[in-house]
Amino acid sequence: MYRLLSMDIFDIPPLVVAALVNDARKYGISLFEACEKKNLPVATLIHKHLGLMKKETAGQILYFFLEETGLLKKLATYKTAKEEKIAQNLAKFFNKLKTYEIEHEDAGVFTVVDWIDLSMTLGESPLSADTDWSENNAVNILTIHSAKGLEFNVVFLVNIVSARFPTIERKEQIPIPDALVKEILPLGDYHEQEERRLFYVGMTRARDALYFSGAKYYGEGKREKKLSAFIREALGEKPLFAENSENGQLPLIDWAKAKEEPDHPPLRPPITYLSYSQLETFKTCPLQYKYRHILKIPVPPRAALTFGDTIHKTLHAFYALVRAGNHPTKNDLLRLLEDHWSPVGYGDKAYEGKMKERGKALLTGFFEKGYDPNIVPRALEEPFKIKITPTLTLGGKIDRIDTLTDGTTEIIDYKTGTMPKTRNAESDLQLTVYALAGGAEKVKVSFYFLEDQIKLSATRTSQQLVQARKDIAQKAEEMGRSDFRPTPGKHCDFCEFRLICEAWS
Repeated sequence: MYRLLSMDIFDIPPLVVAALVNDARKYGISLFEACEKKNLPVATLIHKHLGLMKKETAGQILYFFLEETGLLKKLATYKTAKEEKIAQNLAKFFNKLKTYEIEHEDAGVFTVVDWIDLSMTLGESPLSADTDWSENNAVNILTIHSAKGLEFNVVFLVNIVSARFPTIERKEQIPIPDALVKEILPLGDYHEQEERRLFYVGMTRARDALYFSGAKYYGEGKREKKLSAFIREALGEKPLFAENSENGQLPLIDWAKAKEEPDHPPLRPPITYLSYSQLETFKTCPLQYKYRHILKIPVPPRAALTFGDTIHKTLHAFYALVRAGNHPTKNDLLRLLEDHWSPVGYGDKAYEGKMKERGKALLTGFFEKGYDPNIVPRALEEPFKIKITPTLTLGGKIDRIDTLTDGTTEIIDYKTGTMPKTRNAESDLQLTVYALAGGAEKVKVSFYFLEDQIKLSATRTSQQLVQARKDIAQKAEEMGRSDFRPTPGKHCDFCEFRLICEAWS
């Protein structure tokens, strides 16, 4: 509560906060009750959100908070690197909540708080878990656990000294009986062997160069540290070491406070990755692109997105059965819809029920008109990355890939809406992106519109694909130079960022 009162957005003077704390201690009440007695707007806001807890998810209540306090608009107008970091952290936290809502039926406040507490207790690092490190052109700091499955040109393993790696902490938080462990347990000092295994994992993350480093002294004491025995095991009894660096190391009693440097304006990194969605958003409105893909401003869950995601997951599960050699029926398809249904974003049960019936109708029509039991997909939900230039990658995911009887590869993307009259398959950018992903001329690219049960198909020549690469590279350069001015139009009526858009302020 104290941290909440101290937030800049409420603009409560420090003396008022101190007086509230004093009143709470004086009368033996909570800080929240002290705020109630003073009729502070913060208390009013909390009461409002308490009333929403029974019918709204934690993510939705967080969005109400961001919107009502003006913090949402502030996120979109940061002016320094520090403010940018705050905006990115908050956006990432909001997205974690949205992911939780999609994957769990109960996404209320109490459940989500328990989940957050458990995640923090387990030491989860959302940043390392959710970041595509291969796209992160920077010095990456992460634990060895988080580095599993990754590879870097250069790796630094730090703190490689005795009592730190391997650690002297040997206590098991929750001892597990040997009979319940399915793996073959190692003999000897299990903890040391486990840390040796982690040490090896860390070493093998390096592609070109590997550095070990350690200090003689750390903050916890004056006893000089020795290099870890793991280094000798890895490099031999007489490894060659770099010279010790004594410069810049201050004893504990001589620590000096570093000069505080002024905060700098945020730097815009070069564009190294694009998706079709990013290209299309920028084409629609550069400011919308900035809000969605650069600032990552949180938005409330929308029924249309949830519905589309549900239909895609249902068809993926259906064709997974086909690929496994099964012969699923229409009832199986509708049962999968029930299994993958998510209530997020619909607002009320009546509308949710109406959309579920619509989903059943779309899938029934697909089974009767669009499903060919003789075609077994070659791949489902297939991710792709294409090098457009040495520094620019185009990526995305393909719903379904089939191999036709004549050997042609067909790439199919599902659309839950009706087929637009103005959509031209011969020039559509999204289909061109899929053709680039196919990597060959003999590729058929298709949209399947579930509302009409119509498939729209086309092909691309090698000349068209070469030109597409040039166009995408040129567009990336334009995006990198853009000042992200808004382009108002009919699309504004459906934009999630209208409340904070400078064109409507």
